[in-house]
Amino acid sequence: MDWDSAKKHCKERNWAWSLELINKAQTEMEALEEKVKKLEDQQKALRLYNACNY
Repeated sequence: MDWDSAKKHCKERNWAWSLELINKAQTEMEALEEKVKKLEDQQKALRLYNACNY
């Protein structure tokens, strides 16, 4: 999602509630993306560990 375009659109129309919602959604998405990356890294490490033990 293009967060900057959405924010600009809301600012132009003075939609404070939408802007607040977009900021919250962006923060949540960034946190989820970070969590997914950590889990993927853990999964890769576990696969490597298991492969070395056989």
